[in-house]
Amino acid sequence: MSDAGPLRPAPPTARGDVVDAHCHLFSVGLFEEYLAKHPDAHPRFRRALEERRFGRRGEPLPDLDAAAMAEWYVRRINEAGIAKAVVVSVIEDSQYTRDFIAAANGHVAALCNLDPRSPRAPELLRREMAAGFKGVKLLPVNRCYRLSDEACRPFFETAAELGAAVTVHYGVTVDPSGDMRYADPTDLSPVARDFPEVTFIIAHFGAGYLREALRLGYQCKNVCLDSSGTNNWMDYDPHGFTLAEVFERALTALGPERVMFGTDSGTTAPYRRWIRYQQLRTLEELGLSATDIDLVARGNAVRIFRLDEGSAT
Repeated sequence: MSDAGPLRPAPPTARGDVVDAHCHLFSVGLFEEYLAKHPDAHPRFRRALEERRFGRRGEPLPDLDAAAMAEWYVRRINEAGIAKAVVVSVIEDSQYTRDFIAAANGHVAALCNLDPRSPRAPELLRREMAAGFKGVKLLPVNRCYRLSDEACRPFFETAAELGAAVTVHYGVTVDPSGDMRYADPTDLSPVARDFPEVTFIIAHFGAGYLREALRLGYQCKNVCLDSSGTNNWMDYDPHGFTLAEVFERALTALGPERVMFGTDSGTTAPYRRWIRYQQLRTLEELGLSATDIDLVARGNAVRIFRLDEGSAT
């Protein structure tokens, strides 16, 4: 930490603020923790730790303890005009991440990561929510499972009981271990139907499965979309969508109360200010009202992830 001491508690957000609902956290300490528990992990993680570099471009991996990382992260997002952010974890059962969100003091929240098929998933979810996590990030494409699997139901029962929101990555992925057989959001249909009290957020506009995600949102009113990332899946989509058209279809089908902003920024490259500018400018050019822009840019994330609960006033 700096000489300034611990971060002050985050104040509540206000209209006009921007919340990034989909960011990532990568650091040397986090990878050390992960590899100590998973020595058979994909070789790219060990290589990243050895080289102190990660990502497709091999950017430097921050080497900060959890408290210093929280201070650095908050300064970073604030300089980019972001009031609060949500880190979507890719590491399960991480003490580093627990320490990070405690030190972030409400400025940065996090979604935990786990395998919903595991018999210990309900217990782990209870522990993580008690530790301050705001929900869960699931990776069926990367980890090769289906959320419709009966083994996942005890986890979803616990998520419903705790009011835990669930962000899911479907569609294409840069993870070399991903399997596209698990990429279709339609698999979520019976789960979203049977657990209407759980809010599900499909990341990256479905990452190439926009049509399926919108159809699912028509059927299940507890399904939302986030806009995070470059959305370069559009380059491979035969419809030839522009970002404006994607936003327009999502907003028309689901309404502004079920779409939220995100950048998918990590910590090994500069914060993606250009995505913030691009997406907010697109919403303005579509003619959305200030109220609806505020829902997408701030209000929905604050409501769904309860980001302002306990904030300093």
